[in-house]
Amino acid sequence: MQEVVHVLWEYASRYCLEGCYGIDARQNREECANMVSRSWEALEKACPPDVFQRVAALCDGWEELRGWDMEAAFVCGFHLGASLR
Repeated sequence: MQEVVHVLWEYASRYCLEGCYGIDARQNREECANMVSRSWEALEKACPPDVFQRVAALCDGWEELRGWDMEAAFVCGFHLGASLR
């Protein structure tokens, strides 16, 4: 069952997630993504290479944690929904 839920998560995150944002959330997300991109470019220019690499590794770790947390929330919602039927 766990493998099936993981496959569903992969599909949902790749093909369905964008459609789940409301209008305001979609706009806010886009603005946030643009701000992050501009800040990342500015940080890369401002930091010495070794410091930037450490910051990049830290951000990669946070992104991986966010991915795990999103998958866990999906699995939790899936199991909750399945138990209510």
